[in-house]
Amino acid sequence: MRAVSGVARRTGLRRPAPEDGAARTKAGASQAVKVIASVAANLALSSALLYFFGLVYTQRFFGYFRVHYTVLDQAAEEVLARGAFGLHLPIGAAAGTGLVLFGLVRLARFLLPARIRARLARFGPPVATIAGLALVGVTVPVVLDPDLFGWYPGLPGLAFAVGVVLAVVGWRRLVPGTHTPAFLVAEWLTTYLLVAFGLFWAVSDYSAQVGVREAFTTAARIPSLPGVTVYSERSLNLEADGVRQVVCGQPEAAYKYRYTGLKLLLQSGGQYVFVTARWRASNGVTFVVPRSAALRLEFAPPGTKPSGAC
Repeated sequence: MRAVSGVARRTGLRRPAPEDGAARTKAGASQAVKVIASVAANLALSSALLYFFGLVYTQRFFGYFRVHYTVLDQAAEEVLARGAFGLHLPIGAAAGTGLVLFGLVRLARFLLPARIRARLARFGPPVATIAGLALVGVTVPVVLDPDLFGWYPGLPGLAFAVGVVLAVVGWRRLVPGTHTPAFLVAEWLTTYLLVAFGLFWAVSDYSAQVGVREAFTTAARIPSLPGVTVYSERSLNLEADGVRQVVCGQPEAAYKYRYTGLKLLLQSGGQYVFVTARWRASNGVTFVVPRSAALRLEFAPPGTKPSGAC
């Protein structure tokens, strides 16, 4: 071998053209924009689903106690907190299921021979398309008669969303082709909207069921809630079965009226929500009292008899 002095010989190498670096930079920026847009869209959808769950939950929960939710003027963070409380188990179950499926796919790629993997790749798209169309088709009768899946709240909407994803992904692999960027964007945007529709449908049914269930559970726990004695500067005219008004006789008393036989259900948006200690779904009375300095609340263990004097 003969050495070349002074100059290093290069074989098959060339200096990158400035255009190549600019193209890479442009491609990287475009990919970053796509990732940011995808994350922002999914984050916005997740927040909307949480808020929607909390809103429907609030409507059904307080509707059970005959209180219209708008009079409470609840803050957005309270509604979102109810959404997070109600959806944390379904979200965890969905994430766990997805992780298991991804693990099975990795395991199949590692263990299965190439011949079987090729066969699965060939038959997978039509099976996914048929399964997706079947799931979407099953949900059509539910639109006409929502009571068909009344015992499985959220299942029709979830089946619709999963069916749309399976049908679109399977069809794209089954019938490949070259399309314009505008067509692809419109296709995926339509798919995203349909999936979002299915998720909102599922959340609406599930949150309504959870709201009624939690209201029923809360109503059953009313006897075990702490008793509340309400002191007021002026008469509140709280009249219901089991509620007693006492007029304080001391002239120097700061609070002239006392009310017993109440339980505090919630304090929110500057409002107290009281129910009677004997509240029943058939004839129970619920009071919404504005929070102010003219009121004082006194809590006692359940079943404690209030004193006779103020």
